[in-house]
This record gives sequence, structure tokens and C-alpha cells, in this order.
Amino acid sequence: MKNTRNTKQKKKVLECLEKYKSRHITIEEIQKEIDGEVGTTTIYRIINKLVEEGVVAKMPLNTQGFCYQYNKEKEHCHKHYHLICEDCGQLVHFESKEIEETQKEALKKENFYIDLDKVTFYGKCSKCKNKK
Repeated sequence: MKNTRNTKQKKKVLECLEKYKSRHITIEEIQKEIDGEVGTTTIYRIINKLVEEGVVAKMPLNTQGFCYQYNKEKEHCHKHYHLICEDCGQLVHFESKEIEETQKEALKKENFYIDLDKVTFYGKCSKCKNKK
């Protein structure tokens, strides 16, 4: 009986992730969207399993914690990196051939592999930068 319940809970979490697949979402946002139908601990367990399976991408936030993005069609997704505003928390996808060249150069010169899936830049978005 427990498997059925977990399947229903996983389905709820996946539905939420699919609904917001064009952006990143936090555990708190998932919990709010599901509105108490799945417990926080269960959401974390499901999300961690989905990250292991490669169905969900996990990115660090500028504050404590992580955000997640549905990643089922990863092979159709362009390679991108993340820009996170340290003030408002806005997360932006950023594409750069130069970053990929930096990875190749690090590998060639130092035999060091950079995991490009974890490349995140922190700074200030234009809106926060222009605040006085």
C-alpha cells in the first residue's frame, strides 16, 4: 500500500515541477502549490531522487537552500549557466561559448575538469544595481 501512496505523492510533485518547468522553483514553492497534500520531508525525498535520476536539476541559491527545475527533456535544452542576483534572488539562464572554452583550457593546461552543470555566477541584476 505504501508504494501507491508514494506514487501519488511523486505524481503531485512532478505535476508541480512540470507546471513551472520554464523557471526554477524552491521546495517552499512546491509545498505551497501542492497545498499540504505532500509533507515537506516527502517532497525533499522525492526531489532528491528525481535529481539523482536526472529528471530535476538542482541549483544553489544565494541564500541558504536550493532551487529546482524540471529537466525531463534535458537533451533538447541548450547548455546554459546561471546568473543569480544577490539582492532579489532573480535567476537568469545565460549561454556562453567562452565558458565552455575555459573548461577545455583548464582540462588542457591543468588536467582539471570543470562541471559546467554547476557553474553559477552571483552578482546584481540591472534593477538592483541601479537602486540607490
